[in-house]
Amino acid sequence: MTDHSAAATDVEPPEAPAPALETLTIISGDNQTVSAIMTEHGFPMATFAPVAAALRDASGAPLAGEEVSWSVGETPGNMGIQLDPHGRSPLVVTTDEAGVATLDHMRGSALSAFYDWGSFDLMARHGRAAAAAHLSVAPPLSLTTSIIAGDNQQVQRSAARAGGAQARFAPVQIRVKDSEGQPAVGIPVVFTAVSPADMIVELTPGQEEATVTTDAEGIATLDLMDGDSMVCHGADGDFKITVRPTGSKQVVAHQTVIP
Repeated sequence: MTDHSAAATDVEPPEAPAPALETLTIISGDNQTVSAIMTEHGFPMATFAPVAAALRDASGAPLAGEEVSWSVGETPGNMGIQLDPHGRSPLVVTTDEAGVATLDHMRGSALSAFYDWGSFDLMARHGRAAAAAHLSVAPPLSLTTSIIAGDNQQVQRSAARAGGAQARFAPVQIRVKDSEGQPAVGIPVVFTAVSPADMIVELTPGQEEATVTTDAEGIATLDLMDGDSMVCHGADGDFKITVRPTGSKQVVAHQTVIP
């Protein structure tokens, strides 16, 4: 008679299935390509829109109040990355009620990339769960600037307003385009008055310089003196307004105060 009891006890029970893991998924901000813009400090910078990742449990339910760590993988060349104004990396973001962790600590943006261009990965991690957003900095576009309104004005003084005789000039407008002929949006443009020593030119009250950002059409309008571009006191004669868009060559608007 054969004893089967011993053989039965030698059979190992099947391994329990591994517990299902939490999942992390990039839900917005992936595959961005942003052209670098030359800053006023002389180096290129690209700023990316917020990137968001959703954290869910094994059943697909969102996980609120959990920490997601954001960091940057290998970057090209001399590129530097900043995730928040304090330079923290990795940067920890807590998920909201929908289980979403949004990277937007860089003054409302996901991050700023400096000095160089190329592609890199932005990593989100929570425990063993990870996800990557693929981002790319494109080389700076060459910008062209043209004056479209307000150049070569000749304005006579008038005492119609308080403060004595003034010459008030109509708005000066410039248009900035990129190398593809498209409007360059969000470009800071510095307007500066260059005038004789005995002439006072105000672009904003008490100031000979003003900064205006280009709009959706790539246009910057200097009209900060109650709708006028400049108010002149003192001597008559010629003066000029230098116009310096960030990342573009300077152009000059010529003006004259006539007696």
